[in-house]
Amino acid sequence: MRACLAGLILAVSAVLAGGSALAQPAVYRVVNVDSGDVLNVRRTPSPTSAIVGSLPPGAERVEVLETRHGWGRILMRGAAGWVSLAYLAEDERAMIEGYTAPGGFSCAGTEPFWGLAIGMNGTGAFNDAVTLGEERSFAIGDARTAQGRFYPYVYHFDGEASGFAVIEPRACSDGMSEREYGWHVVADIGDGEGRRLLDGCCWTPPAE
Repeated sequence: MRACLAGLILAVSAVLAGGSALAQPAVYRVVNVDSGDVLNVRRTPSPTSAIVGSLPPGAERVEVLETRHGWGRILMRGAAGWVSLAYLAEDERAMIEGYTAPGGFSCAGTEPFWGLAIGMNGTGAFNDAVTLGEERSFAIGDARTAQGRFYPYVYHFDGEASGFAVIEPRACSDGMSEREYGWHVVADIGDGEGRRLLDGCCWTPPAE
């Protein structure tokens, strides 16, 4: 218990000392796209730019990290690019049922490599080099937003992996790619192999 409390204090201190928080990235759903068609994701904010991906009609939780001249910058699995805001309608970021913090985050870090998923349904998973990439599942027992504020969010979980994560909106880089994320995370996670205090970035994958 003392180790967990000390880790939480350290994590919150790191979040508060890490620099200015950004406005929370908004989430959108795809609209005005016919059935059987797709919304193109382009390399730059231009209708003539190369297509790097696509979103299907009705896709939800499309997280826009930046807007520019009617375009929004988004991240997808394996791609990053820009979509026309004419085909997006802003949504509310959904909370995990029974709690006051949202789900749907995918977090990761490098050196060491690790990954953390905070699901919408109150479950999640963790993996890193120690687990050889094998996912350790868990159930979220508490998820809260800071009192009187819009963030940070804190998640406590238990299962094959246990611990907590603190997530706040802040420009974040994984240090190995050109991808720029909108969320920063500090997590203290343990399993049968021991505990790890981790620092990394998060994003919200689209729900297609």
